[in-house]
Amino acid sequence: MRREGRAVIRSQFLSALGATPVAFALPGVPTPQITIALVAPLSGPARAIGLELQRGAQGAIDEINNYSVSINPLTQAYAIRTFDDQNTVADAILQAQFATGDTTVIAAIGHVNADATIHAIPTYGNAQCPLIVPLSTDDRITASDYRNVFRLPTKDSDEGAIFGRAIAKQRQPKVPYLFVQDGDYGADVANGFIQGMSEAKIVTPYQQFPVEKPDFTAVVTKALAATPDYVFLAGTAVDMGGIVPVLRASGYTGPIGASQGFFDPGTMKLGAAAEGMTISTSMPYLPYAPSALRYRTDYEAHNGTLTPIAAFGYAAVQVIANTISRSSANARNMLLSALHTGQATDTIAGSFAFTGLGDPLDPQIYFYTIKGGKFSYLHEAHPSSFSIK
Repeated sequence: MRREGRAVIRSQFLSALGATPVAFALPGVPTPQITIALVAPLSGPARAIGLELQRGAQGAIDEINNYSVSINPLTQAYAIRTFDDQNTVADAILQAQFATGDTTVIAAIGHVNADATIHAIPTYGNAQCPLIVPLSTDDRITASDYRNVFRLPTKDSDEGAIFGRAIAKQRQPKVPYLFVQDGDYGADVANGFIQGMSEAKIVTPYQQFPVEKPDFTAVVTKALAATPDYVFLAGTAVDMGGIVPVLRASGYTGPIGASQGFFDPGTMKLGAAAEGMTISTSMPYLPYAPSALRYRTDYEAHNGTLTPIAAFGYAAVQVIANTISRSSANARNMLLSALHTGQATDTIAGSFAFTGLGDPLDPQIYFYTIKGGKFSYLHEAHPSSFSIK
């Protein structure tokens, strides 16, 4: 869930402008009664992310329509309508206008790019349209004056703070050391980590360095002069990953922790130097989540492996559908009110209730390590009813 900041429709008219109706011709399924908009990059460089998000959302729609409706014919059926924002600010604003201009759309899911999301929020807010943000962890997402935004993953500053508290308690480092770059991602995570450590009265030296053409050797040399006994990387595998082999080659043998920017296949390319790293993410380990078993089994039978992106697309639909089922909301403003009650909604990716600002009421992260060149699950940050470990 790294930031990507660098991180109906009136038939053929709007379809030609980028809105794509997703047909579902499922035997015995009634005409759709509730429409959810998905606004994401379905073309362009970020297309793979958007399509995976769509795949997850559609999987949840199919589960509702195939199973819930068949068990209870009075259950309302759902349809998803996609809008291609191409991961740009201008297209995000335009497609948000198209999505909210369709009066049959009760809520929207999107976007991928943090800046695109932030600039589109006023459009949804002015239309009183709930916006479920499935991927972006950027703190700014829920820092606006609009109260129609509901984010699923834990925001960056909360992730860093939770990680810092956990390390302070488990390892009690004397000299933790933090690395952060001057790019779009990492600063909020870093500030949160420093806060979490300071709560345990542990001072955290840090070093910020350029994301463009970084000199990892010089950065590591300066850091090791402080003789750290714990290292935390508030960055991404793509931009900061090269510091890991330099740390090991320079003689650092202590533990290394990293934010969810490293929960990425690119981390495996770091080879043996990455072995034993602890990496946090908002993505739970689903084999340890009994309530998610049926949804995961059904999804993977029809779509293959459930990726983290797809899981949060699936969860976003569940948040909307379960809240509607609980509250009988049949309009945007009613759904907004229901989402603000603070009542938890169980999904494939966790149980979510929201603060007044729209962030998870009980922010959670999950720790993984690199073992044998693969991600291996460790534990959740704090006990919950969702995961058994």
